[in-house]
Amino acid sequence: MKHILLSFSFIATFSVFGQITISQNDFPGADDTAMISISDELVLDIATTGADAIWDFSTVHIASQRIDTFYDVSSSSFGYQLVFNNIIFEPDYASDYYFNLVGFDLAGVGGGITIESPVGFVKTTSAEVQNVGMGLVMNGFEIPMAADTIDTEYLLPMNYTDSWNSNSYMYVDLNPAFNGIFVRHQYRSSEVDGWGAITTPFGTFDVLRVRSFSTFDDSAYVDLGFGGTWLELPTPDQVEYTWWSENNKVPIMRITTQDIAGTETVSRVEFKDMERNLAGIETNPDFQARMYPNPANGSVNFNFEEGVDQIMIYSITGELVYQNTITSSALSLDVSEWTTGVYMVKLIGDETVSSTKLIVE
Repeated sequence: MKHILLSFSFIATFSVFGQITISQNDFPGADDTAMISISDELVLDIATTGADAIWDFSTVHIASQRIDTFYDVSSSSFGYQLVFNNIIFEPDYASDYYFNLVGFDLAGVGGGITIESPVGFVKTTSAEVQNVGMGLVMNGFEIPMAADTIDTEYLLPMNYTDSWNSNSYMYVDLNPAFNGIFVRHQYRSSEVDGWGAITTPFGTFDVLRVRSFSTFDDSAYVDLGFGGTWLELPTPDQVEYTWWSENNKVPIMRITTQDIAGTETVSRVEFKDMERNLAGIETNPDFQARMYPNPANGSVNFNFEEGVDQIMIYSITGELVYQNTITSSALSLDVSEWTTGVYMVKLIGDETVSSTKLIVE
């Protein structure tokens, strides 16, 4: 009996502190949400890695927070759905969700061209996570940008020492926004280069670390009526370090670096977190309703803009706590019995989706 108990103890210990495997279930799906904290500390240890590594980011400073939402593609515009939700004619691009692209920019385009609301479309299977394309609003026109050669961001299931390369290509006619063409060649080289435990202000987790190096050759043909020309767009090389744990849907930690004058320089630090009641939580200025009071502790009122058909409210863990069809321009909702914390309010119209946070005290 003692030998049996000792063996069981060894197995239990190994299961807690051993290597993990990351699968499709550890990535987000449609309607999932996550609270993300952004740090302004740009001098962090990215060199430590390997087997049984310890990463300690427990004291990293939190500058602001945002709520990431992974939207159901069926709630996107008709133009996006023709490309990214068309299982019959575009099965390779049939996406599981789309999300806001944080920090995306086509540097160097200029010429009075405006770029707004960039989003990425993702397809997940048991074998891989693919970036099948993106969308953006250019000069007021919504443009779906499907990848001619699709980028594989992760091969699944992921285990320590796994590696993969992915070369992708995108060629997009930018009409009718303006007479132009956008071309992107992306070269990605990824490796699961470490496993161990990571500690952030959110807690301690068993993780795999993925190092993904990407280089971009971006160019654009621009014709503003004075003769067209090709422009090389100065998109810097990028390295993204992500620490993945089981059942958390987003990386526990993400550190992005760029090659600046030949030096790998940290450009963005963010991690999964809980709501911190910071003044810097990012909200959506295009939210299609007036919502007050916020924070709320009794009831919250909505005055909807025209075209809103449905309201959905999620907890910070992604649980749907309220859903209703909009039949009038106003709604009063009793939240007095709700758990204190941050909620994501999503409004859905025929061709629009907007969201923002609601704090219940």
